[in-house]
Amino acid sequence: MKLSAQNELLAQAFAKHQAGQVREAQAIYAEILRNDSAHSEALHFAGLAAHQTGNNEEAITLMGRAREMGATSVHHYENFGQVLAASGLHDQAAMIYTAALKLQPRSYDAANGLGRALEQLGRFEQALVCFQLATAIRPASASSLNNCGVVLSRLGRIDEAIDCYRQALVHNPSSAEVTNNLGEVLRKKGELREAILRCKEAIALRPDFPSAHINLANVYQDQGLLQQAVDAYRNALELNPQSTLAHTNLAGTLAEQDKPEEANENYLKAIALRTGRNDAYSNMLYMYSTFHFLSPQEEIEAARGWERALLSDGERALARSRASVRGGVFSTDPRQGRSLRVGIVSAELGRHAVAVFLQSFLDHLNHRRIHLTLFPTVMRNDVLAEHFRSQADAYVPLIEVPDSLAADRIRQEGIDVLIDTTGHTSHCHLGIFAHRAAPVQCSYIGYWSTTGLTEMDWYITDENYADECDGHFTEGLWKLPHVAHCYKGDESLPESAWAPDPDGTIWLGSFNRYNKIRNETLSLWAKVLRAIPKVKLLLEDRAEFQEETHERIRKAFQEMGIASDRIAFLPCVLNTDFPTHMRLYDRLDIALDTLPTNSGTTAFDALWMGVPLVALEGSRVSGRMAASILKALGKPEWVAQTEEEYVAIVSELVNDTEGRAKLRKSLRASMLASELCDGEGLARALEEAFEAMHDRWLASAQNPILPFSLTSPGS
Repeated sequence: MKLSAQNELLAQAFAKHQAGQVREAQAIYAEILRNDSAHSEALHFAGLAAHQTGNNEEAITLMGRAREMGATSVHHYENFGQVLAASGLHDQAAMIYTAALKLQPRSYDAANGLGRALEQLGRFEQALVCFQLATAIRPASASSLNNCGVVLSRLGRIDEAIDCYRQALVHNPSSAEVTNNLGEVLRKKGELREAILRCKEAIALRPDFPSAHINLANVYQDQGLLQQAVDAYRNALELNPQSTLAHTNLAGTLAEQDKPEEANENYLKAIALRTGRNDAYSNMLYMYSTFHFLSPQEEIEAARGWERALLSDGERALARSRASVRGGVFSTDPRQGRSLRVGIVSAELGRHAVAVFLQSFLDHLNHRRIHLTLFPTVMRNDVLAEHFRSQADAYVPLIEVPDSLAADRIRQEGIDVLIDTTGHTSHCHLGIFAHRAAPVQCSYIGYWSTTGLTEMDWYITDENYADECDGHFTEGLWKLPHVAHCYKGDESLPESAWAPDPDGTIWLGSFNRYNKIRNETLSLWAKVLRAIPKVKLLLEDRAEFQEETHERIRKAFQEMGIASDRIAFLPCVLNTDFPTHMRLYDRLDIALDTLPTNSGTTAFDALWMGVPLVALEGSRVSGRMAASILKALGKPEWVAQTEEEYVAIVSELVNDTEGRAKLRKSLRASMLASELCDGEGLARALEEAFEAMHDRWLASAQNPILPFSLTSPGS
């Protein structure tokens, strides 16, 4: 075909393509290529047409050939990058967009495209630079400002993200996406009232926007408006029945309403959608661990299914081979002359309840003995986060890094013992451990049940947990000779200013989250209230707008014969005002523990403020937390084995006003003198445990006949 004829055909194809007649354009591109298979423009635009008709594999092949034939202009690269990104090949897309920027450093589309590719790869700082470049090229671009806001939010730079979204709305006030994003980030900052307004505004701009309904529901849930949250999640599901996030969050809210069966149905629907993420499965397992409506063996089987849902059989076999001392993946050289390399993978390295327990021993770690690498999976920008960073010998963020790649990164660090502190709670990254990132892997602090992972070797606990709990875990239980969790109390808080209520009322109470106060707990507390008519119950949850939950609790007590005037609720104290929250313990005479899941941080807080705590010891680890704390404090007499004993212990404390007054002045000192606040002793116990775990693994390497045993020395 003559060149002039080819050019005429190409012009026809471009005209059809630009008019949206993609199929007709494809036919003309094909005709050109039949006569000249190396025609770079026909190859490139045939690839673009293939992408537009849903055939990305063919598109990449055609565009790749076009590039080889000389289609290497900025616009060629921008189109090719778009197709690669749409195919999930973000690393290749980043390379192509980088080539475009080398040709034209002021290319808006290349800068924005490279930013999006880097964002998908979890390289947020670099993505932000690209989006800022795009914004500098087009200052009035709401799209690039919105993109800046997204990555700033992921980097934890919330105020800057809010500023970007507000600027974007100046340029495009009718953008439902930007308005919704602003609502989401305002929620993260805790500005819930404006967050609700923005989410509703996004819905008004685009009623069929499922994400806006989900964000609105999330804000309602944060405010304790649980039924409104349920309704909003269901609105999202009407728009998109395949939304895993809506099913998952709906299930979590139903669990908070004490409706575990309905919650379970929605978790199973989310899991059945198989989106490649296991968040719904983890949330379901967390619910199982707190509600105890499965037997321990049923819970183990459910937990074992988590990795089967995440990893293929081949991936699990590869992980198993890495675990073998003969697999050659991890060094079996003796540790003589070097410190043990310990890594902690955690979503809680900052202001979080778990962080208090981490800090208690990390502040005393012997860095000549232990080389500590912290692997944060959530970006936290606060004073405690900076403190953790300063404590680490190495700090390797894994924010938004896929678990398989994160496991590769950890193996590069040569970690000997790897600790997870998150389990199946928010921001779960157990996939890292499922891929076997270190020769010895442990679960510790943040999760009170089995992970179910084949590759999780140990669950770290202490000797206060009965042997009957051993069978509740797929992991071996490593029982420390020291209490496993130490409290770092705030010694700047004044000691208790408690005085008996002037009208003689004895206030029992709990400052646990209301989602822990379910029917089993209310039934037990009702027995206490019936047995001791002169007492009343005082409750507090550090979340706003809890009237719906208050009504649930009042109604449950009324059905059990307890009048509403014996139940009082303290107004919300914001999470940022910890001293005011702690001073509320002066209002309590006796703290009551919950079941089937006990108090953890809340138990320590109550005791720190001089409030005696009564607990019922359960049959599982999550039901023995408070008992373990009280025994370590030397107060086993406050631990009941039956509900009748629980009532009797409370009654005895109620009648011992003088004894309780003395406790107010002495309990903090008793804590400080006990193992509960002995972070240094815990650090030594953990150092010895980590070394012994690794030595045991090494011993199995040096004598392959011996298996890697999962029984701690104290068992």
